Amino acid sequence: MTQSLDRDHKIQTVKELTSCLFHKHYCENDVEAIIKLFDDRLSWFGAAEHEYEVGTETISGIFRQFENMVPKCNIWDEEYDVIDASPDVYICTGRAWIATDPSTNVYLCVHQRITAVFHWVDGTPRCCHIHISNPYSEMTQQDVGFPTQIGRHTYEYLQKCIDEYKRKIEEQTKLLEKLSFEDSLTGLFNRNKFNHDMQTFEQDPPSRLGVAAIDLNGLKQVNDHMGHRAGDGLICRTANHIAGMFAGRGYRIGGDEFVVVDWELEEDAFRNAILTAKENMEREGISVSIGISWRASHCSMEEQLEEADRQVYRAKAAFYSSQDTDRRKSGRQ
Repeated sequence: MTQSLDRDHKIQTVKELTSCLFHKHYCENDVEAIIKLFDDRLSWFGAAEHEYEVGTETISGIFRQFENMVPKCNIWDEEYDVIDASPDVYICTGRAWIATDPSTNVYLCVHQRITAVFHWVDGTPRCCHIHISNPYSEMTQQDVGFPTQIGRHTYEYLQKCIDEYKRKIEEQTKLLEKLSFEDSLTGLFNRNKFNHDMQTFEQDPPSRLGVAAIDLNGLKQVNDHMGHRAGDGLICRTANHIAGMFAGRGYRIGGDEFVVVDWELEEDAFRNAILTAKENMEREGISVSIGISWRASHCSMEEQLEEADRQVYRAKAAFYSSQDTDRRKSGRQ
């Protein structure tokens, strides 16, 4: 029973050490960790035709030449089998898929094979033989004299890397588009997005279009008396009301200027939604001036914004006129 457990332990140890040879060489390029496993007597076959040596010192020197020369690789689908040639000698054969990491800009994917022989010296496993090889393809009847399968696997791996790069580029493009179209303070669309959408609508006008211009009243006074942080807070609260009522259809096109563009609602529904948003703001002490334009034909964001802006100017003039009147009355009292 003890011998069986000892044998099982040695078999598992040899599998782990053989896998370690793969990973230390291809993934970590840790040459010294590999050399520490070498026995005083060692033979080695590499994958290249000329790679054959006998002698630990010579082979250690060759492996040190590999340091920083092997591109970082990824390993998967490892398989290992062990034969116990004697109580102290174990032969491990294995194979695994090895591919260069995309970050290396080297593209290779191969089914690597390994044979490693370990023998126990004073209770410690030492590697006395290594044989690394690349199969000359899993040859088919059509593969006459050329490793077509390896070429196919490498092509598939390269295609996979290209697809991954494309996915990352698409993600970065979407992020850049989001950053270029989004107001960083409020999360609403910005002036760039408004101009972009305006060009789109001019080329392909919708069947109906509602445009509302919304200007904050008194933002300068808040900034002057309470600071810009308070002013930014006022802007954000206003934007939240717009986004809550018109998700994906609100723009901040200036410091205190907002626009809502809608092509789905009928006129009454659009006007009611704008007025509801205004009432909600007023309940929070937010004062705004609003202008609304809605058309069922000859729709034009540019023209309708100008129409709505004229209404805003009149509303703002009335707002500040009433404030002046209130101040004069307060002064006389």
